[in-house]
Amino acid sequence: MFSRIGTYPAVGMFTKAHIISVLVCVALIVTALIFTKKMNSKQYIIMLRVFAVLVTLMEILKIGWSISMGYIDYDSIVPLYFCSLYIYALWLSYSKNKNLREAGLAYIAFAGIIAGLVFIVCPTTSFTVFPIFHFRCIHSMLFHSMMVYSGVMLFITKAVKINLKLVLKYVFFCMFFMSIALILNVLMQTNFMFLANPNKIPLAFLGEVYHLSQSLYTITIVIAHMLLGIVVYGICKFLELFGIKIIDETEVVEEDNNN
Repeated sequence: MFSRIGTYPAVGMFTKAHIISVLVCVALIVTALIFTKKMNSKQYIIMLRVFAVLVTLMEILKIGWSISMGYIDYDSIVPLYFCSLYIYALWLSYSKNKNLREAGLAYIAFAGIIAGLVFIVCPTTSFTVFPIFHFRCIHSMLFHSMMVYSGVMLFITKAVKINLKLVLKYVFFCMFFMSIALILNVLMQTNFMFLANPNKIPLAFLGEVYHLSQSLYTITIVIAHMLLGIVVYGICKFLELFGIKIIDETEVVEEDNNN
């Protein structure tokens, strides 16, 4: 479960074990949604606080394992990837400052569901390296399942007002962390948020863009992450055309965050 890289064969992508793990994650998410579908916005915020502690402990365990195994490169021990922002978003959702709190919730709303699902389907950073019962695979699938679940529950509980202002806060949230990642990538030759190169990203066209121009590749990744908020918001508005109302721009429940 805590073996070194290469000790056992990696799970691989779209193998039987991978497909089963995807089905297990979907089952867990659906089950959790069924049992918590009546959760209100205040209960949801409390749940996010629990999640914040849990994912932080999970990340500390992952970093501790990497260091103990001698994998102490910055890319392995610094949580500065797009999905890693979920950790910071959870803690920001606890902030007394409304703008910071909504910035964290914006990430969960506009990135949590899609980013979580994409990784569950394509866990390239864990399943291509570790065996199925390695804690890194379990960590990855659980972490991203929590992203999907909390994203869906945000819309169900209406814990924040979903509008274009929230999309803007999502963009600023991403820009802040991407700016840090870009600076560190230049100074330390790292690949935070995969902004430096498309290593382990299973999209061939990104590799072509990278070989054409590294700068163009970086710009493409940045824009793609920024547009994610607009895309999710657009999907919600599109569904309204078919009578499926997911967002409510006229009403939001303000909760007392002093509890």
